[in-house]
Amino acid sequence: MRTPQAPTLYLLDGSSYIYRAYYGIRDGATSGGMPTNAIFGFTRMLLGLLQENKPDRLAVVFDPPREETFRRDIYPAYKAHRDAMPEDLVIQVPYIRRIVQALNITAVEAPGFEADDVIATLARAGAAEGFEVTVVTGDKDLLQIVTDRIGLLDTMKGIRSGPQEVLDRFGVPPERVVDVLGLAGDAADNIPGVPGIGEKTAAGLVQRFGSLEGVLEWTSLVSGKARRESLRSHAGQARLSKTLATVRYDVPLGLSPADLQRRPPNLAELIPLLRELEFAPLEAAFTPPPPGVVEIYSDGSGRDSGPGGYGVILRYGAHEKELSGFEPEATSQRMELIAAIRGLEALNAPRKVRLFSDSQYLVRGMSEWLQGWIRTGRLETPDALKNQDLWLELAALSRKHQVTCQWVPGHAGHHFNERCDKLAKRAAEEGARAAVTAQPPKEVLEVEKALPLPVALDSHDPGCGCEVTTFEADADGQLTFC
Repeated sequence: MRTPQAPTLYLLDGSSYIYRAYYGIRDGATSGGMPTNAIFGFTRMLLGLLQENKPDRLAVVFDPPREETFRRDIYPAYKAHRDAMPEDLVIQVPYIRRIVQALNITAVEAPGFEADDVIATLARAGAAEGFEVTVVTGDKDLLQIVTDRIGLLDTMKGIRSGPQEVLDRFGVPPERVVDVLGLAGDAADNIPGVPGIGEKTAAGLVQRFGSLEGVLEWTSLVSGKARRESLRSHAGQARLSKTLATVRYDVPLGLSPADLQRRPPNLAELIPLLRELEFAPLEAAFTPPPPGVVEIYSDGSGRDSGPGGYGVILRYGAHEKELSGFEPEATSQRMELIAAIRGLEALNAPRKVRLFSDSQYLVRGMSEWLQGWIRTGRLETPDALKNQDLWLELAALSRKHQVTCQWVPGHAGHHFNERCDKLAKRAAEEGARAAVTAQPPKEVLEVEKALPLPVALDSHDPGCGCEVTTFEADADGQLTFC
């Protein structure tokens, strides 16, 4: 049974992440023409993993060249059919390693062993030392190491796998996954298996006879003449396939899970590297707000009708606070306004605020329209404005704080914008579930760290105080002139 208070150890399959990043983002290059799509995708996914899960211990595990592993010595055709790494990815891998190093994350690689073997060794050791271990990968082969204290996380699909999920996937417990792979083979790794036996059949045979060895011992009881002949003729190949599919737990590493403590990033190394790669959206994640300024990032998620969610991140110095929640009935525009309101309401005294949003409706309203509505009396005229109740709240909050509004392009890789988007969508989904189950809505409040705010700032002129921003286009489709 897992202990909620147990420290967490995350082991990231670096090669899996690299390829997912490369194929997930097909475009991206510096002004000088160097491709950066894989570097950007890898870094963004890694930061998302850290933010979502906040592991106590972490390592990124890399593969050595496939020709240099013990499995290739046993079976020269192992993974031989795989294409060579694309040239535009080859030149990005050293930068990915530099990113990991600058983030002060331990990178692990063992000559002669694959990343799976290193991960299995560290995972078992971590579980034995009391860690709750999560292996971050999309590789089904590692399902064989799952236990009550070792789970798999596929961040691309949002799926966590424990013993029950492995049983649902393969029809056998984790320790028998290699028996299924030995019989069925694995085309991705060029593991041959037994001709004519697929994964479903293999799982049924292992369920019946207990193991690959049991199947081979009792082949005479297997139904189907062709299947029995194939098992007899390829018994040695089946055993070899199981050996190839079985991960090792005895990799000599010279470090332990306790050595993988999370450390602050080396900003002196990281920031110049991000600038070299022209990753301005990611650089913001490591750049603290100016002294005395509270940054508020906000986003809303909603439809024409139905539950809507909001996500807010407040930053002051090195401290952050996350807020999220939902409304039973709200449009996307209303949720954008509510997100900004919730962020400003979280400040307990007048502050100097930089408000960021990907909603041009919100930012143009705060920057351009609000003062005109106040000046002409339109803001106070009943039914004169769409979402008038919320604009009245924003006007009151703008008089309390010194607010500068800035638009950020939506879905452009901005770290905090993407985090707010996730918070908002998660809250909206929670609201939808609550509506279906007839549960009373509840506000979601997530706090990463308390936000110690300073004494009230110097006095400032009343009114919005927002700076005018020039807008290229309506990136999120929410621009409505009121």
